Amino acid sequence: MKFIVNVKRAVRLIVILTVGLSSSQQSRAIDATTQKPKIHFNRDIRPILSDNCFRCHGPDPKNRKAKLRLDVREAAIEKEAFIPGKPNDSEMIRRIETDVADDHMPPADTHKSVTASQLATLKEWITEGANYEPHWSYAPLKRPALPSITHSNWTRTPVDRFVLARLEEQKITPSPTADRRTLLRRLSLDLTGLPPTTGDVETFVTDRSSKAYEKQVERLLASPHYGERMAVPWLDAVRFADTVGYHGDQNQNVFPYRDYVIDSFNRNKPFDQFTIEQIAGDLLPNATLEQKIATGFNRLNMMTREGGAQPKEYLAKYQADRVRTVSTAWLGSTMACCECHDHKYDPFTAKDFYSLAAFFGDVKQWGVYTTYGYTPNPDLAGWSNEHPFPPELMVTNQYLLKREATLRTSRDQLVKTEFDASLSTRLGRDAFQHWQTEIRRTLKSAPDGWLVDPQPKASLSNASKSKATLKVEAEGKIYCDGKSPKTERTEVRIELNTGWLSAIRLELLPHAGHNNSSLRLANGMAEIKLRADIKHENADLEKLTFHRSIATVKSPHYQNGHELPDIAPAWELPAASGTNRQFAVYLINPPRLVKAGDSLVVTLESDDIGCFRIATSPLANPDALNSGATSELTHALNRAPVLRTSKQKQLLASAWLHGTTNNPAALANLIRLNRDIIECRSGVFPTLVTEATTNRLVSRVLPRGNWQDESGAVVDPAVPQFLPQPNHNGTNQLTRLDLARWLVSSDNPLTARAFVNRLWKQFFGNGISNQPEELGAQGESPTHPELLDWLAVEFRASGWDVKHIVRLMVLSSTYQQDTTFRPELRDVDPNNRLLARQNPRRLEAEFVRDNALFIAGLLNTDIGGPSVFPYQPEDYYENIQFPNRNYKANTDERQYRRGLYSHWQRTFLHPMLANFDAPAREECAVDRPVSSTPQQALTLLNDPSFVEAARVFAEKLLLEPKLITDAERVNLAIETAVLRPAKPREQDSLLNFIAEQRRYYSANPGDADKLLNIGQHRSTAKISGPEHAAWTSLARVLLNLNETITRY
Repeated sequence: MKFIVNVKRAVRLIVILTVGLSSSQQSRAIDATTQKPKIHFNRDIRPILSDNCFRCHGPDPKNRKAKLRLDVREAAIEKEAFIPGKPNDSEMIRRIETDVADDHMPPADTHKSVTASQLATLKEWITEGANYEPHWSYAPLKRPALPSITHSNWTRTPVDRFVLARLEEQKITPSPTADRRTLLRRLSLDLTGLPPTTGDVETFVTDRSSKAYEKQVERLLASPHYGERMAVPWLDAVRFADTVGYHGDQNQNVFPYRDYVIDSFNRNKPFDQFTIEQIAGDLLPNATLEQKIATGFNRLNMMTREGGAQPKEYLAKYQADRVRTVSTAWLGSTMACCECHDHKYDPFTAKDFYSLAAFFGDVKQWGVYTTYGYTPNPDLAGWSNEHPFPPELMVTNQYLLKREATLRTSRDQLVKTEFDASLSTRLGRDAFQHWQTEIRRTLKSAPDGWLVDPQPKASLSNASKSKATLKVEAEGKIYCDGKSPKTERTEVRIELNTGWLSAIRLELLPHAGHNNSSLRLANGMAEIKLRADIKHENADLEKLTFHRSIATVKSPHYQNGHELPDIAPAWELPAASGTNRQFAVYLINPPRLVKAGDSLVVTLESDDIGCFRIATSPLANPDALNSGATSELTHALNRAPVLRTSKQKQLLASAWLHGTTNNPAALANLIRLNRDIIECRSGVFPTLVTEATTNRLVSRVLPRGNWQDESGAVVDPAVPQFLPQPNHNGTNQLTRLDLARWLVSSDNPLTARAFVNRLWKQFFGNGISNQPEELGAQGESPTHPELLDWLAVEFRASGWDVKHIVRLMVLSSTYQQDTTFRPELRDVDPNNRLLARQNPRRLEAEFVRDNALFIAGLLNTDIGGPSVFPYQPEDYYENIQFPNRNYKANTDERQYRRGLYSHWQRTFLHPMLANFDAPAREECAVDRPVSSTPQQALTLLNDPSFVEAARVFAEKLLLEPKLITDAERVNLAIETAVLRPAKPREQDSLLNFIAEQRRYYSANPGDADKLLNIGQHRSTAKISGPEHAAWTSLARVLLNLNETITRY
């Protein structure tokens, strides 16, 4: 299939359009002459020592060589490594400069070396006195004074004073403010993950009030999509996923936690409350449902139910994962190495690691989430790979309630529309009249709508060897006297009357022969499997299939971790139900029109059945267990048509369309809608939560992380010893609630710094410290340490108000600068760490797809709810087992939902997400990499989501009534995609491209048809296939532009 006649041509177009973006760049000359800055230990010296020396001469006593410690000033001076004021007499300098291999430092086998520049810095530092500073991130937080600056009129928020002070120190001037179109696109993408509409842009461009920009900031902060955008990095940090990760990577039910995160950001929940609810919401007095949902955080570690997995080993893995996540997400510290030994660069110890793990010792969990011979888990007896991962809590979800209401409205509208259409013909009116006559007759003889053959024929498949016998009793009851083997089948033949066969009912009835029980019970359970066929006169059996089966009582059945809302033809009953009348109803798909002489053959498989009865019905009520439905139907039928209420008319129309095949297309749509309604589960869905158990997991130091080595000391819950300790005066152990409160206490110097640093990276492209997961010695010293501390203090002082900090950032002049590259800063500040301009940044994976769907007008902006299934390559899941997975892409409006709602399969992450650097979330991730690969361009060009988006985008252009010429359409296409007018060179290239594509598809209409049939969206508009395909090709080029997927 050939969608673009010349790939090189398309690539050339992309290059032209990309170059066009920067064609207006202008360089600005500056005086880069700088004064000699004072050396700071944290910024200039600690990174050199940490990278080259601390591994052997740092905090870890077990790995320390020559008893020399360089991370503590007194210890280093005592060994004369540094002699303040005398660099040439200092042993460290001598060792760095010596040519004697055995004396040289760092040793050759470390493959490290101190550069000439670093050596000069070390000497200068020693000359100045070799003064140390406490590591910047561990120092107590104090609000710095706002720095003095020369050009104060440039500043808009306090943030700007810190940035401008550094720029003025380097004699660098800031960049001008970005143009309004670029600025609003940047702001909208940063705050909602979505571009603005062209209408939003025009409103901002023409608003000349002094508060025009502030109004846009407030509008976007109030958008429900703000919470979605802010949730994405948090979900990375807490490793949110829809599957458990290990082995079979089965599904887990946890989407309400994701919705909790979105809602918390939208409501601007204070970050300290947000923290406490996630780590210890279940321990709060009178914990609310929302607070319990929040504790799903503690359950997001990977889990297993692999046969042969050792429970003790995996419990250790789960605990270690929680420590790594908490330390990274809240403390900005990598404690992973402390699982095996004391940290080699920071003051964290192995004891600290396992003491943190001890906080989670009360979390109810299983090492292996099922029962094998060696894993006595009675609570999980009989659980398979299809079962969920307890404990779970049933919660009401607003998205599901809204969706169910919408679906019910759609079903009612479909019934009315299709019924009216059917009755518009004589044939339809006659069919409906005949059906009413049949139903009146049925309801007269059987008011509940169920017809019973008083003398059914019943037999056993192996009667000669069976210990049981069947007896047909009054009212069509069949009694099984005795226990039949599991391999035996019971066959019941029922004579049918002329009319519709739409449903079958199996009743289990109490019987005196079984002590008034309906079942013989084995091991507390009885399973009954049902099959049904129609035997036509002089013909073979016709097998019946069911589109729904439902029972009054049933045990839960699971598939891929989700309880099935309907049962299959296997119906399982718990023992407690055996003394009551129970029944199951099977709705036939499609209903069959039978005649006298036909018979229904029902085959049952069960060794426990006692007394039962089979009934049939011409009605296929989707609410099959509602006994009052037939009474309402009878009233409607007995009323003259002109006197029927609208509700009665709707009831009759629904019953006719559901119970017949007079309108097959309507029936298929009704079955689909009914299935979707059932899947909404009346808005109630399970979610993983934390339950505290008194049977705490013992936490001990595991030497080298070996879960089998119990020689380490048992430890109680405690926070790292070198940090300020929690306020705890009681004699009881510290709890998760104490940990949560300590994380956001005024004494903890790390949490506020770590979070505002990540926010800064989100809005400026780089963190103030550009390794957000590592604020320790191996991380990067902050470029603006006073700014970081000022923001952290402001964050706490504001009541942990996230939106307040976001406002300070996006309202700043620093944020609003142009992104144009400045050649004169290439050597002075090559990575723009001083922020003399804004940083362009490619959109995150989820927003790349959201942006394309938004441009096309396809995006479904519903908030919350279960994860969805976008298009995915066929057989991508073929290697997932235990159980096998059958990926089914959504075929309704859910296909176009935002990327953060995509099903997150840890071991087989959706390839589009993976190609654009989304993490698998097997581990905490607070810093996504940004790559540029050929796979990304190919994804944008060929992924069905993007091809479909291009096709619908093209359709919009062709159907716009105000557009007459190709040039007008090209202008609108570019303005829609990148929110700026087309440049002359771009327009000329695209016009030539359209002409070329138009010729190609006119000559190859088959290729046009193939292209236009990608994706499920269908248009009723009549557009020439070759014309539509040509403009689709142009739209694919625009969606592939670097400019389209980049925030400037």
